[in-house]
Amino acid sequence: MEIIKEIINLTENFPRMTIALGTFDGIHLGHQKIISRAVNVAKEINGTSMVFTFSNHPLSVVAPQRCPLQLVTQDDKAELIEKLGVDVLLTIPFTPKFLQYSATQFIDLALENLNPKHIVIGPNYFFGYKRSGTPEFLQQAGIQHGFEVEVHPIVYVDDIIVSSTLIRQMIGTGNVDQAAHLLGRPVKVKGTVIHGAKRGRQMGYPTINLEVASHLILPADGVYAVSLTIDNIHYNGVANIGNNPTFSGIERRLEVHILNFSGDLYGQSITVCFSKHIRGQITFASAEELKLQICQDIKAAEAFFISNP
Repeated sequence: MEIIKEIINLTENFPRMTIALGTFDGIHLGHQKIISRAVNVAKEINGTSMVFTFSNHPLSVVAPQRCPLQLVTQDDKAELIEKLGVDVLLTIPFTPKFLQYSATQFIDLALENLNPKHIVIGPNYFFGYKRSGTPEFLQQAGIQHGFEVEVHPIVYVDDIIVSSTLIRQMIGTGNVDQAAHLLGRPVKVKGTVIHGAKRGRQMGYPTINLEVASHLILPADGVYAVSLTIDNIHYNGVANIGNNPTFSGIERRLEVHILNFSGDLYGQSITVCFSKHIRGQITFASAEELKLQICQDIKAAEAFFISNP
């Protein structure tokens, strides 16, 4: 997959473009359906499949105070899109200048530089100044300029509408297994291993502390059964998210006790997959009580992985 980070004339290099348009901020099952449809249409017409999206969430410019925490990093977003068989990823920054584009100007920009033959969007796709461009407006433009616009129907999983907003709510309340059903993959968090207080090591349960980018969403405070891969070897573990209230902690952090592992991971980038919420955050009266609970948490995680190999 070729990644392009600015709008330039691509009509000569990529013929008969089929474009999936959207923010695609989570690449959940709904997004995957839209993108896969664009890929399939491109194959049918012997054309080029493209995803046209933004490298930042539009709300980061429109209303920063309302910009949601992100479900994936930009690198992970590109990797997920590539796995869907896309030929070209056009990912540009959403800027104040771009915000001022009218719906007609946006269409003219696409016609001049991309000359699409087929566009696939979701039913809630809006574009242009103050979201004035609707799916119906885009379809009328398609009739006028000779490209087809396909509005993909809403995607349901178990009678639930798949949406990034709902997935964030699920993750934010610790329902990582439910969120995984809508994402089509486990809830994942990537971070860099940093030094911690080493209290887990002192209690016999060493942990890695992960520094996670502030714009990425973390599950609710509590304990989770997790899995991770280190040097191509799969491990299970127990993760804790919270501020260590037993020790009067303030900073919220993610730490993981990796089962059957020993080694130095400082400075490495690690991806943690959340499988199951075990319990919420608890303040214990002593370190000994916490130690006993950690033992129970590990047993709960092991039992989960035995029943869900």
